[in-house]
This record gives sequence, structure tokens and C-alpha cells, in this order.
Amino acid sequence: MRIISGRYKGTTIPSPKEEIVKPTLDRVKENIFNIIQFDILDSVCLDLFCGSGALGLECLSRGARHVDFVDNNKANISALKKLVEKLKITNCTLNTLDYYEALKKFKDENKLFDIIFLDPPYESGLAETALQKIFKFDLLSPGGVIIWEHPATNESHKFSSKVTTKKTYGKIQIDFIKK
Repeated sequence: MRIISGRYKGTTIPSPKEEIVKPTLDRVKENIFNIIQFDILDSVCLDLFCGSGALGLECLSRGARHVDFVDNNKANISALKKLVEKLKITNCTLNTLDYYEALKKFKDENKLFDIIFLDPPYESGLAETALQKIFKFDLLSPGGVIIWEHPATNESHKFSSKVTTKKTYGKIQIDFIKK
């Protein structure tokens, strides 16, 4: 895995050692960023269930103003912290929190995100709950987008009506959800 464009282009991102972490493939990541490329500059982003942090790091590399990384796995956040320090990135926050605790914290801070990456463990049921909380807590800025990676077999969900763009890459589907 690597950062594909921008200031940190070519930087290798260490993969988390756990089998449940499934980093977004470079070609899928490249396609996602082709779609949102004009939304990144000066944006505030949330990489929820961040794992390696590849999506948030790509945003920082391309000019995002700030990225909040959230993962409840201390090893993932520790590895990400080392890379952030190595690259001397200061415009991000690393949160070792459960997703619900993090979303509640952002609500209490009146934080709004322009881009939210949502990539929880597949079949965990966490994505739809997280989406409910994101909308309930009003964390998405006007014109903002949620980018949800999930199995392509998960076609029907309660947020289908909010999906503006849908892309399928083999067994992976990416839904772009607007407010």
C-alpha cells in the first residue's frame, strides 16, 4: 500500500497485521480519489474505522485541511502515529476510540466533516449504525460526502436513497452518500 498522489506520493503505508483489516486496494483508492479530487483541497475529513489510515493519509497528501483518524485498535493507531511523525504531519488527530464514542465526541465538539470514509469490518453491522449516528448527530457538512466501502452483495440498505454514485470493483462496492 502506498500514497498515490500529492505531497507524500509514493510513501509506503504499513499494513496492519490483523487479518480482519482489509486495506482498500490501490486501484479502488485511485478511482475513489478520481471521483472526489476536487472536494479534497482544504476539506475536513474523517477516516472512521481507519485501519492503516490510507484513505485519510491520501487526503492529507492532496491538501486536506485536517483529518480525524478513528480506530479502536491501539496497534493500528500506534503504527499510524509512527508514520504521521515520520512524515511530520501536524494537521491530523489520532483517536483510539470506539466509533460511537468518537462520533459522540465530534457531535459534542460541533464538528462538521466534508468527507467521511466509512470502511468497517464487512458483515459487522457497524456501517449502518455508524451512518445512522452520522446523520442523527449532523456531522456531515452541507455538500459533504460519505464514502462507504462494503461487499457488493450488500446492495439493499436503508441509506440507498441517499446514494448519489455507486461503483463496483469485483466483490467491493463503494457508495457515495450525500446529505
